[in-house]
Amino acid sequence: MSKSHRGRRQPSPPLPYPGGGVVASDLPFAWNEPRPAVNPRLDETPQTEPAPHSLAGFLALYAEDNRYLVEQQDALTEATWRKYFNTEERDPEMQNFNQEKRLSKAKLAKERQRHNPALAAQADLNAQPKFIRQPVQQRVDYLRREKGDDRANAFLCEIVKSELARLDVVRDRQQTIGFRYMAHHEGLDALLVLPELYQDDVKGLAVKVATHMDMLFVEQYEAIVVDTDNIPLADILELYRVVANEAARLCVQPPGYYALLHTGTRRADIPYDLIPGALARMRCANWWYRKLWRLRCEWREAQLRAVSLVHKYASVYVSHDALVHKREQRRKALEFFKAHDLVNTEGDVIPMEDVVNASNSNPKHRRNEMMAGAKGLENIAELRGDCAVFYTITCPSKYHANKVNGQPNPKWNHTTPRETSDYLVNLFAGIRKALHRRDLRWYGVRVAEPHHDGTVHWHLLCFMRKRDRKAITKIMRDFAIREDRAELGPGLGKNIKPRFFADLITKKKGTPTSYLAKYISKNIDGRGLKDIISKETGKSLKDTVENVTAWASLHRVQQFRFFGIPSRQAYRELRLLAGQMSRKGVTGRKTPRIKDKAVDDVLSAADAGCFATYILKQGGVLIPRKFHVVRTAYTESDKPSAYGDHGVRIYGVYAPRLGDDSRICTHTSTWQMVRKTDSNTTNSALDANGDDRVGVAVDLRGGPSAPWTRGNNCPLEQNSPSEGGEIATPDTFERIDFEQLGFRQRREMFKRLRDGQKKPPGETPANRRSTPGEAALSPDQDELIGQLDDYAFTLGIDISRAALRRLVMGQTVDIDGQRYRAGRDGVLYVVARPPEPQDAALLARVERLRQRKKGA
Repeated sequence: MSKSHRGRRQPSPPLPYPGGGVVASDLPFAWNEPRPAVNPRLDETPQTEPAPHSLAGFLALYAEDNRYLVEQQDALTEATWRKYFNTEERDPEMQNFNQEKRLSKAKLAKERQRHNPALAAQADLNAQPKFIRQPVQQRVDYLRREKGDDRANAFLCEIVKSELARLDVVRDRQQTIGFRYMAHHEGLDALLVLPELYQDDVKGLAVKVATHMDMLFVEQYEAIVVDTDNIPLADILELYRVVANEAARLCVQPPGYYALLHTGTRRADIPYDLIPGALARMRCANWWYRKLWRLRCEWREAQLRAVSLVHKYASVYVSHDALVHKREQRRKALEFFKAHDLVNTEGDVIPMEDVVNASNSNPKHRRNEMMAGAKGLENIAELRGDCAVFYTITCPSKYHANKVNGQPNPKWNHTTPRETSDYLVNLFAGIRKALHRRDLRWYGVRVAEPHHDGTVHWHLLCFMRKRDRKAITKIMRDFAIREDRAELGPGLGKNIKPRFFADLITKKKGTPTSYLAKYISKNIDGRGLKDIISKETGKSLKDTVENVTAWASLHRVQQFRFFGIPSRQAYRELRLLAGQMSRKGVTGRKTPRIKDKAVDDVLSAADAGCFATYILKQGGVLIPRKFHVVRTAYTESDKPSAYGDHGVRIYGVYAPRLGDDSRICTHTSTWQMVRKTDSNTTNSALDANGDDRVGVAVDLRGGPSAPWTRGNNCPLEQNSPSEGGEIATPDTFERIDFEQLGFRQRREMFKRLRDGQKKPPGETPANRRSTPGEAALSPDQDELIGQLDDYAFTLGIDISRAALRRLVMGQTVDIDGQRYRAGRDGVLYVVARPPEPQDAALLARVERLRQRKKGA
């Protein structure tokens, strides 16, 4: 038994740190860890990062996940306060104060720009639309990152400033006084920003323009027409003139303008039958959409050329924006062809894709036909003893937007490639007239192709008599160099080679077809040119074929043109006729297929594919068209168009010397386009809901919805009344005009048919809440979409408009392996990916151990 001692006890040893309590390392809980001391000099107390597996950590993660919801609620509350309860914005004194504040900021910015010109150039660049600002800003950022601020500022002051000045001049040429006058009408202000619009915006603008034209037509009709039963032709022409002049203000050529109003080119009587169809087109939204969209693409490309985004160091021949649009257009066309068939009245079905691939739309067939034509010309020239000369004609320097080194050309007169092509066409017309006056004849083929900046130049393979070669070359040279002759210098030597070059083709150099083969291939499909590098662009000729075809399609430039020979369309129709006759057993080997020997000889030559023999049997080269043995026959269309007029279509062939009785029809069947509905294959032309992108979502043939038998084994339910009387039958079906229904009404009607609902099309509850998709498509979200787009551009993220719509709807988007979500403040936030489930990780580990054991 121990004995207790009285008195003082020895105190316990001091703690290892000042303060009281226990050592934190001995206690595993996070809630009793020491906190940092509060510093009264700081506004905020420093916060420590909670442990990941503690309660505070879970609460922090929950708060972070719901933070964007709180921000959204705060934003809505702030917007509601500003709209209904805040009176500061409506206070006159507050408005004056804010106006003075903005003016002072503008004056300060202008003063800074006066001392630093680079800031002024950067401010002008920031004011441009995105399709111009973004690529130019990328070049500025690259120079600032790689070369330094001095090099970037010099680029802004010297290059960007001059490019923006050229851009202003191009816009002034595009937006004429009449065009700006039209933009002042109610609802047409979007015309001023036409190059910036997307397809949906252009469609809406086309509806407004068509409505304006329709209202003008109704107004003028009431003012001009007095007797509706007997309208004079002069009044109808005056009505067309008023509407056509209004349409011409939009830089769009009215239909039938040269035949009805342009007296300088009209030689016959006024064709009054063209007026109804022309007026119907100018009042149609679809017609205006096609015209405005083409105008938008051309203007957009012209502005991109003005800021030097089309040359060999940026995007060769055509801008990257137009090239991407052409790729998407080609992809949609291929999907459309794969999703449709052609059916004739006899029930024959041909896949539309096979028809397109078998036509001249196939680059392979187009190239083969061009080469066959060139070889035929060569054989004819050898037979006649003619010589071949290869010419190259280039436009003056004022038609070129950029120099060879890619720098802006100060001599550029702000013309488009289409205007350059028109200059060469008029030049060629003048040469032909001069040759005709001197009784000089030639025949051959010309090729139009672009320079690196999109400017057109021509290559001509011409055949002529040897004694006429020097005279023809002199006339062509004089026409080619007569404009801006001083810039070439004196003399006619090598100094004129940039504008005109002539090369006599001899057997040592090669054949005429070999001269032309490269130019045909590089402008169609690039076959055999993979290893050939262009001296102008420094790229493979095969790699730039896509740019060339997009350039020709955008600017509507005819790439190839034969002259001085019989019709190539008649050649195609004769080959079609020979194929139809051979399928019926009429081959023409023993007996002639046509009674007239001359026509049968032309048919046999075309069927054999010998273009030289076809030319000889037609009468030879340099023969007027009226003396050809066989010509193409045309007829009026049986069915009227959507505008009520009957167009002209190809009927077949006929012999002019035999009269109209010799007409032979080569298009005997009437084909109709229908949609494929094979249930075993996926239709790429359908959207996510299974509806057709181009028309009404109704199965035209086949498919799971077509009945197997003629009888219906599941008739409509019939309720017989218990007290007698008539049998209860469904209500009478309402006749619906599918052509008058809108896209949304058709979708609702088809959904009602599938689900068995009784709700009529177009009827929606008045108190229905808008879906996230409808909310994202509302105009209220355009400002947020613009903020997100600008924020993504500052981060170097290329994001589409569809992805921005999904972000506004609250969804997440994956971009370059990173997941983002949008905040209501216009900022993109990175979303952490969820960790891999432990079960999956454990199963993967077991599988690896099993494989390792199996391998051992």
